[in-house]
Amino acid sequence: MAPVKDSAAADDSLRTHLRAATMAAHDLLDHAMQAASGWQTRSDYARFLALQHAARVPLEAWLADHAPGDLSPPPQTPLLARDLAALGLDLPAAAPGLTPAIPAPGEALGTAWVLAGSALGNRAIAKQVVRIGGGEWPTAFLGDDTMMAFWQGLRARIERPAEPDEAEGATRAAEAVFAHFLGVAEQSQAPEGLPA
Repeated sequence: MAPVKDSAAADDSLRTHLRAATMAAHDLLDHAMQAASGWQTRSDYARFLALQHAARVPLEAWLADHAPGDLSPPPQTPLLARDLAALGLDLPAAAPGLTPAIPAPGEALGTAWVLAGSALGNRAIAKQVVRIGGGEWPTAFLGDDTMMAFWQGLRARIERPAEPDEAEGATRAAEAVFAHFLGVAEQSQAPEGLPA
């Protein structure tokens, strides 16, 4: 983990710190998610949605129980469930949660940052999915405007230096969330019964 500067001497924002501290994990997850699912065929896309749902269920539950309102992103699992149902699939089993039961300073912020930040990548994926699927594949999750609005609000909070304990907690949580998604991607199996 990158060292956290004293807040009085910090010359970068919490966002810059989090991005630098998790860059390798983010790149690894992007590659693993593409390898585990992708979205080149209908079944690839269904696998991608199933992975997202399985990974997000425990994280959203933890945030709902422990995060203050301004750090609780809009739930994405109902949108994922809608997309999976439109593809004729049942919901996957939820992945086990990795977040501590009692949050330390910054942990809700780090968790929310990873989930909300993924909405940026989802926009790019949505364009590919619409093109590849001829506009016939459901995109409630990828096209969600409420998560983008949450992300814009969160940016204002992270575009400032943070106290060391908050920055350390946010970094630990962000690293754990990336590792959680990576674990789900690595253990994934293709949904059955869906034509390519």
